[in-house]
Amino acid sequence: MRIAYSAAREIAEDAARRAPDEACGLLAGKGALISLALPIPNAAASPEARFALAPDEQLRGLKRIDALGLDWLGVYHSHPGSPPIPSPSDFAGALDEGLLQLIVSLEQPKPRLKLWRIDGASALPLELLYQDEAEDDEDEPGAREQALIIIMSLAALLILLYMALSLLPPAP
Repeated sequence: MRIAYSAAREIAEDAARRAPDEACGLLAGKGALISLALPIPNAAASPEARFALAPDEQLRGLKRIDALGLDWLGVYHSHPGSPPIPSPSDFAGALDEGLLQLIVSLEQPKPRLKLWRIDGASALPLELLYQDEAEDDEDEPGAREQALIIIMSLAALLILLYMALSLLPPAP
């Protein structure tokens, strides 16, 4: 999975703002790219020890994701004083194993982000690569690649035309 620098920065800043409480929010994007992080208020009874997305705000966030033409990829939350490893309450709260869980740890001066897929009693760590928004998406050719395809197509057409003309018999 990849995450846009802007989304990673939003998550780290949200976690720092809400510490010592746990921050939480939604992750959105397309395919294997998390391009948007939407902070959601933590509605847990003990926000310093666990997180619960505020239902009304979660619904608003999901509607915004849909309006932007993105997919809901998962949720994020922070561990203000512990490593970015799922806690027992994280396992208990992971009801949909199709959604990713990103945990940001503020245990050290530099925030650490770790991505997980949690299914019941097990957690699978996933590789998380950072992507600059200026980089082209791997699935779509960029402007340079499109121009090269057009130039190569025209060159092939000219070669075919030359070959066809050279095979014609000489004029009488």
